[in-house]
Amino acid sequence: MAPAAPPLPELPLDAGAAPPATWPPSSDGAGPAGTGPVVALLPRSVGEVVDTAIGLYRRNWKLLAGTAAVVVVPVQLLSAFLNRNYFSQVSDMFRSLQKGLTPPSTPSTGVGSLGGLLSVLALPFLTVALATAAAGCYIGNPITAGQAWRRTMRRFLAVLGLGLLRVLIIGVGLFLFVVPGIFLYIRLLVAPVALVVEGARPVSALERSWRLTGGHWWRMCGVEVLKGVVAWFGYALIETPAVLLGFLTGRAGWLFVGIGGSLLQVFVFPFLVAVTVVAYFDLRIRREAFDLAVTAQRLQSAQAA
Repeated sequence: MAPAAPPLPELPLDAGAAPPATWPPSSDGAGPAGTGPVVALLPRSVGEVVDTAIGLYRRNWKLLAGTAAVVVVPVQLLSAFLNRNYFSQVSDMFRSLQKGLTPPSTPSTGVGSLGGLLSVLALPFLTVALATAAAGCYIGNPITAGQAWRRTMRRFLAVLGLGLLRVLIIGVGLFLFVVPGIFLYIRLLVAPVALVVEGARPVSALERSWRLTGGHWWRMCGVEVLKGVVAWFGYALIETPAVLLGFLTGRAGWLFVGIGGSLLQVFVFPFLVAVTVVAYFDLRIRREAFDLAVTAQRLQSAQAA
């Protein structure tokens, strides 16, 4: 018998959500125009998890892209600008090698490491903001990009703490011959979503992810592989041409790389987070009968209305 699902959190994310306008819900997590998305709460296969996330992304891409752009665009442009000398140095090095000369210097990335550090620090907050927006859409209570970021920043220390803990734990695992790091990455994958949906603290969110993914490691691994394949096409279409233009144009190439990196993160990263959100709810349905809990809540709301 599946363990009883914990009560739905009384958080802005799902507090006061109206009952669905139509029943039964559609299979891709979207309802009629103007009524907000309606969730089909049912266990899904690996392919169905990714397919549902694609449907969620397609119907809410403006919200998700806008949420990502708030942080991604300035960070990506700043990072590319700090690395602007790298492209001209690489071009000079290749020209010297073609002429049989000694390269003038080794490309330096020391200054650009600040941009990389900013990207790493922004990643946990970006992930949580996108998870907030995607989860709100998935459970039928969509919010704006501004609301997603306000709710994220209200939990600044919790988001930062969770990000640091995940990096530390997974990093230690990767140091121990890689395989433990991959195992831990999958087991802790849905912790940011638990932080958002359940209002959990950092350690509690990690524990929640560990419990939810227990017995489902291979399914979650399959989801990660499949979403990585889909994201690779986005990388090939957006990032590769931008990097090539960056090297061909020399010192001014940082602008192409910054724009390409921004487009990639704005349009591809929200899809990756959406897959994780759908996978989180799928795990709760499988382990905690979350679908029955939500159905009961909706019936009570309808009766009260």
